Amino acid sequence: MSHSLFTQALEKGARCQRLTREEAFALADAITPDRLHQLGTAALANRRQRFGEQATYVFNIQINPTNICGSGCTFCNYAASKNAPHAYVLEEADILEKVARLGPTEAHIVGGLNQIWPYARNLELVRSLRQRFPGLHIKCYTAVEIEYFAKTGGLSDSDVLDQLKAAGMDAMPGGGAEIFSERLYRQHWKNKTSPKDWVRIHQMAHGKGIPTNATMLFGFGDTWVERIQHLLILREAQEQSRGFAYFIPLPFQPGAGNFIEKGPTPLETLAVLAISRLVLDNIPHLKSYWPMTGLATGAAGLSWGADDMDGTISEERIAHLAGAATPVGLAREKMEETIRTAGFTPMERDGAFSFQVGVA
Repeated sequence: MSHSLFTQALEKGARCQRLTREEAFALADAITPDRLHQLGTAALANRRQRFGEQATYVFNIQINPTNICGSGCTFCNYAASKNAPHAYVLEEADILEKVARLGPTEAHIVGGLNQIWPYARNLELVRSLRQRFPGLHIKCYTAVEIEYFAKTGGLSDSDVLDQLKAAGMDAMPGGGAEIFSERLYRQHWKNKTSPKDWVRIHQMAHGKGIPTNATMLFGFGDTWVERIQHLLILREAQEQSRGFAYFIPLPFQPGAGNFIEKGPTPLETLAVLAISRLVLDNIPHLKSYWPMTGLATGAAGLSWGADDMDGTISEERIAHLAGAATPVGLAREKMEETIRTAGFTPMERDGAFSFQVGVA
């Protein structure tokens, strides 16, 4: 019965058809070598119907103003207390100079929960970036930060989103979702945004015309059932608000001394990508996030359902302070070479997924 349902799910998924809940769960009943290859084959057929042989990336920059954070998540090696040896704080002038020097098409801004970079300072940063770089796509602040800005600024979540949009925000990143599991929420990140509120804030943003991304952190004690439930919650939320641009599975980076010594294997990461592509029929893009998967696995992910490799990034800090062994950034040429080596045609896009003619 389970095998039959698995086969049925593969056939429907390969044709980009919606899977039932039972079919979605059947995809992960057992991850065996044979099934893994079948998942990859179905996910590749699905992504080819959507995007052909094209694989996109963006010339972007990560701006992480500070890693000082008081949320106390058990799994985070990025966050630092004020006096920790790895704590840092960036200044506005340095951020603006770096954007001017590199000339990215997208800025991705996320940071910690703190009063060194309070809401007013972050709002002014967005306004300054918009004024100096009118064409820059500004993707900024997770739902966790939006909620924190509202609480500490005496505002509503809706007020914060309105003000950020007026200042120049184009989109929201998908971080902070972790995994939609009440069990793991209570265990690992109970001091910050709950799964229910994460979805609520994203849907609020969609209602204001702000597109957002969605993520799922996996490989830190979660189960396949919890992963599939996460995907189904996202699929249902997308049916209601239609604002998720793409989904990004994030393999856990254990780092030194964490409560789990090893993160997901490359094959497990590929299985998550494939199942995500088959289940999330209504979220257009699937990202293979190379800073956390590793470059080789990230490129392989293009054959397992993903259509996007994220960006050149310049200098990613969050995953690397958590122990990621990948480069902190890639040149355009290296990104395109990686995509070609994986067998796909590279295409540079902007933050809104508009392709730049003549770049590929």
